[in-house]
Amino acid sequence: MHIAIILWSLFAAWRWGDWKNWKKYHATMLFYPFANLVYGLLVNDPDFYLWRYHGHILLSEETADLFYSIITFPAVTLVFLSNYPANRFKQFLHITKYVAIYAVLEFIAHHIGAISYANHWNFLWSIWFNFISFSVIRLHYKKPLLAYTISVLITSYLLWHFGVPLKDQE
Repeated sequence: MHIAIILWSLFAAWRWGDWKNWKKYHATMLFYPFANLVYGLLVNDPDFYLWRYHGHILLSEETADLFYSIITFPAVTLVFLSNYPANRFKQFLHITKYVAIYAVLEFIAHHIGAISYANHWNFLWSIWFNFISFSVIRLHYKKPLLAYTISVLITSYLLWHFGVPLKDQE
């Protein structure tokens, strides 16, 4: 499943991404993987996680996470921002479309064992998180400092809410 998602994101970026203007999206294409890296660093205890990818014969858990960070997330960001509409209602629909795509893929991934949840995280939290994430991705493109500030606030809340231990368990 992970390989299919990674390959599809490459195809989508090739097909629907605005490669002529990729430089204007570059900072935000790095912001999304950076946020994933922060999650990986903050929730790095093998006994405590909120969600986790599961590997298979061709792709380990760590390699899947790496490929998502360096391929899928920048590719999705390029396509998402390249096709962002001007109309407010269409913007809401655009974000909702990406959240729905992520939800369907995650639902399937969870049911086939490619992703698991723990410590009170669940599918509904993922949907909420994806709405916030895609909104913040767009905000980062327009107002990066505000996006970083909001990201720190949201991350702080999630760390507190889920009781994420910031000190390694021994």
